[in-house]
Amino acid sequence: MVLIVKLLSIAIIIYGCLLMLRPGILKKVLEYIKEGNRAYIASGIKAVVGIFFMIAASKCSIPWIILFFGALAALSGIAAFVIKKKVMVQILEWAEKKPVRAVGVIALIMGVLLALAA
Repeated sequence: MVLIVKLLSIAIIIYGCLLMLRPGILKKVLEYIKEGNRAYIASGIKAVVGIFFMIAASKCSIPWIILFFGALAALSGIAAFVIKKKVMVQILEWAEKKPVRAVGVIALIMGVLLALAA
């Protein structure tokens, strides 16, 4: 379980670096997610990863960090199923307007924290 947490944290680190080096990637990802029911699929994956983090937290070296990020991911993934699709698209459009490199730095920091805590 710890190995999977470390692999997911490495994927988050790579995504954060990618956002910092190629900011146009976020716009493409968000445009892709807005089509059809892909936002619900992405939210479901996010909720499952969050629940996995919460289950795996007890086996990690600093469990409260893993539990915190797992709870955030699970709650936001589940909340996406509660809100209407129109509101979800508005949130994604709002996210597109934010500074992409700052989002990349946040993802990078989050990935490093998860990797160190695993």
